[in-house]
Amino acid sequence: MLTAVPEKSDRIENVICNDGGVFLKSEKSVIRLALYFEDVLRVSYSETDCFDKKQGEGMLLPDLPLLRQADFSLKELDDEIIISTRKMAVHVLRASGAIKVYKLYEDGSSVEMVENPAFSEALEKSHSIEKFDVYKSVGQIKTEEIKTADGVKKRVLAADKEYVESLYHTKLNLAFAPDEKLFGFGQMEEGVWDYRGTTQYLHQANKKIAIPFLISSRGYGLLFTTQSPSVFSDSQYGSYFYTNADYFLDYFVIAPDSFAKIIGRMRSLTGKASLPPDFALGYVQSQERYESQQEILDTVAEFKKRDIPLSLIVLDWLSWEDGMWGQKSFDKKRFPDVPTMVEKLHEENVHFMISIWPTMNEKSENYKEMKEAGTLLSGVNICNAFDEAGRKLYWSQAKRGLADLGVESWWCDSSEPLTPEWNHIEKPLPENIFHEYLQTTSDIMPPQKANAYGLYHARGMFEGQTRDFPDRPVLTLTRSGYPGSQRYGVTLWSGDTSAKWSVLKNQVVQACQFGLSGIPYWTVDIGAFFVKRGEAWYWNGDYPEAAADPAYCELYTRWFQFGAFLPMFRAHGTDCRREPWAFCDKTNVFYDTIVSFIKLRYKFLPYIKQVAQRVSDNDESFIRPLFMEFSDKAVFDISTQFMFGPDILVCPITKSFIDFEKYGVTEGAVPYKTSPLVDVYLPADCDWYDFWTREKLKGGQWIKAEAPIQKMPLFVRDGAEI
Repeated sequence: MLTAVPEKSDRIENVICNDGGVFLKSEKSVIRLALYFEDVLRVSYSETDCFDKKQGEGMLLPDLPLLRQADFSLKELDDEIIISTRKMAVHVLRASGAIKVYKLYEDGSSVEMVENPAFSEALEKSHSIEKFDVYKSVGQIKTEEIKTADGVKKRVLAADKEYVESLYHTKLNLAFAPDEKLFGFGQMEEGVWDYRGTTQYLHQANKKIAIPFLISSRGYGLLFTTQSPSVFSDSQYGSYFYTNADYFLDYFVIAPDSFAKIIGRMRSLTGKASLPPDFALGYVQSQERYESQQEILDTVAEFKKRDIPLSLIVLDWLSWEDGMWGQKSFDKKRFPDVPTMVEKLHEENVHFMISIWPTMNEKSENYKEMKEAGTLLSGVNICNAFDEAGRKLYWSQAKRGLADLGVESWWCDSSEPLTPEWNHIEKPLPENIFHEYLQTTSDIMPPQKANAYGLYHARGMFEGQTRDFPDRPVLTLTRSGYPGSQRYGVTLWSGDTSAKWSVLKNQVVQACQFGLSGIPYWTVDIGAFFVKRGEAWYWNGDYPEAAADPAYCELYTRWFQFGAFLPMFRAHGTDCRREPWAFCDKTNVFYDTIVSFIKLRYKFLPYIKQVAQRVSDNDESFIRPLFMEFSDKAVFDISTQFMFGPDILVCPITKSFIDFEKYGVTEGAVPYKTSPLVDVYLPADCDWYDFWTREKLKGGQWIKAEAPIQKMPLFVRDGAEI
């Protein structure tokens, strides 16, 4: 007969308190509780006595200031242990080690009823970890080359393995209140607003930016220190957060007295956002792609001829010589005199950005130099950004080949260098994408850092430029980031999207969710990257005629209006040109509207610069879901609108109104299927002004806002200085 092996007990038997925190010991484990700022709790769970300092390293600021023992109280009862500051009470069930957090008023009284904490772990079996061994590829590594949209990459097929260390899969089981809503996680692709009742796979992808940071409608945030792929689930299988590879289970509960302060505390842990250069806040013209120095100069000249403001022009891929993907230098035949080109751009008050890639063709000098230095990821042609030597050499190459010629800002493309789902004709299921990502990254990366490549990549560029060109503020556009990226001059963008109204609708939700990520700068490819439909699953736009189709021009114009109220205002994509004059038609209504919104951006530029300064100085945000700003309970369910800074209410249009069967019949008029009216909610905390009509409106009501193609509903908070 089988015999059950007795399980080790979770009951807390020993409590040790010192300036490092409170250590709760059971037969099975040690729980470390560390307090910061009186309203931030760090929970660490280990089944050894070791809490390795490498956990969260590179993501968290070093030497975070702990509360002294004199600044909190500890009470031991028969059934629970209570740790209190002036703003937070932490209750630990002695029987299981489960943790509950209550928010407190300044006088020490509880914000919540005793049976209703702000945050709670599951009351039983709340923590679990499972040890596994980590190996790296060494010796003879068999690979195959794969042609991808991001260049030719290598995939490891077989390799000898060498033991590196032991790590843990971790799982935190959670208990949510019935009416609790959950937001954040960076940018998930599907456009989900409230994550309750869903499963979310947090790994990096072309159209996904995984940020392990969650905000609850009950007024707390959870920041997990993992840098590995993870899974959140609130389903029939339970409510939990799983991480693939960590030194121990580790997370922060952030519970200040406002949602905005949750973001502020998150940055207190991971770093302040750097201030971008002014030119990053104007209009950015990009497309796939400008092919020569002369084409760039001619494009800027056309902007000036048409009196259209422009701040930054972007050179996408293939700036290098043919066949030298990823080489950080110019093809001199097409770009014969870059310093002169940059000088001429500056004479027109236009700045210059170039795309660079961590993947390099093996024939390129950059690759050969990295291979000789041992600064590539195992067996592949990708820079090892996790390694300081790799970051320094990568920057040195960028400096020698680009920055020394006048390149001042960077588009660090493909900074999630492995996107295995893009190797399939049909899109795999989400769980299959996640597991293929785990497998592919584990062949070449430390599994405990597989989600954070973009963080380290941006760090290398930032540290290099601030050291070698201290007079050039850093601007890095990148497709992948992580908590801490905000320190490094990073603007994230939403990846290679497809031209569909449903995608635009999802992008508005993504803007709201990313506004809760703690990384303040985010943008999109206006009009989507892919416009037409191709063989691969991701090339699936709805407009085979692209800009020749007025239906796409309507979608583009609405996307453009939305993009004008993002931290970076940037046109980009393939399948058709993206300059404003590419969208002319018989009535010019699309062109005229596009130009009018560029000029509107510049009218708002003093306000935008003020917001950027407050983001940097005071840990504020650009994109603010309504519940961040208003106490009105109705706004928790609204993801179709957002605040742009503290004073502008933005209401993007995400559906078609134009009747294209009648379009063009009447010169100068735009026929609509129905009256272009949309539902807009004006939050109750203040009154509002319609930006277009100057009409004053009461807050706390739904209204019908006019939305002809020339306008997107905008409202300004009463009392604003705009």
